[in-house]
Amino acid sequence: MIPPALDGDLAHFFPSEILQLLQLAQASGRFELTRENERVDLYFDRGRPVFARTSGLAVRAGEILMHRGQAQPQAVARALERQRQQPGRRLGQLLVDNGDVQADHVREAVHEVLRRIVYGVLLWRDGRFRFVPGDVAVGEDIQLDLDLDRLILEGLRIADQERASRNAT
Repeated sequence: MIPPALDGDLAHFFPSEILQLLQLAQASGRFELTRENERVDLYFDRGRPVFARTSGLAVRAGEILMHRGQAQPQAVARALERQRQQPGRRLGQLLVDNGDVQADHVREAVHEVLRRIVYGVLLWRDGRFRFVPGDVAVGEDIQLDLDLDRLILEGLRIADQERASRNAT
């Protein structure tokens, strides 16, 4: 097991600062954030986030596809049932294989999920972080290639909007 190259407490650093450091360092590996009962893994390739996953609550690709009208609830329910019978199969792939959704719609929905995970992490003010160089997302067929600066700015804009709407009520 590779020891972390970076390890610390989010009470001392904002997640956006650490993400920018990883970008400037052209780092490749896994950036892990943990707090209470939640863990987020962000995978980087040469300073760019390429994949994210969370153990916490997050909008799922199937929900996005239904919200956008690109998948019927019955089709998603059938695919979820098949997924329970065939662990390890991706929901999006099951929907595409069955002809219920176009592959590019699945890719767009997965990208939206991954962006939302990163947006959520930007709001964290407590917890721990560590970066493990060389760790890669194995078996992930849909990866991001996002401009990290734009992602951070968009995430902070969304956070400001949410704060403003909470203060207005």
